[in-house]
Amino acid sequence: MKNATRWFWAVVAAQVLFLLGWAGWHEHVRSNAPVILLKTRPVDPQDLLRGDYMILGYEIADVAVPESVKAGYECWVVLEPRGEYHAAVRASVVKPALGHGQIAVRATRESRGLAFGIEHFYVPEGMGTPRFEKIEVEAAVSAAGQLAIKRVLLDGKEYP
Repeated sequence: MKNATRWFWAVVAAQVLFLLGWAGWHEHVRSNAPVILLKTRPVDPQDLLRGDYMILGYEIADVAVPESVKAGYECWVVLEPRGEYHAAVRASVVKPALGHGQIAVRATRESRGLAFGIEHFYVPEGMGTPRFEKIEVEAAVSAAGQLAIKRVLLDGKEYP
């Protein structure tokens, strides 16, 4: 019985350590990774189970993707600074060589275009979807090329 109790607590400790490590990694990326500014287009659905959220579309998703990248598969998108925003230059099946100031990010080809994993932004409960003229997203780029929303800017002001 004593051995079973030890195994139980070992499994609980392993799960807690995994979750803390996972949360810590994401916080590290958001705090320390390079940050880029992306032009964004909103769509405002509401879901009774998930509450209010915005589906964000990005201009960088409009880049031409090689035909060999089928729906559900990953590709790389090269971004470079253009004014205050980063814009997509090209897409590639393999991680591309980068020029000065360029960043490569991962994307998944979906039936409606490219997805970067930062398309959903949940609006705080009870606030509803705000009115705005311009929406921008500051995104952190991990060393593995994953994007994470750092801040959402509505008309230049942080939201919420």
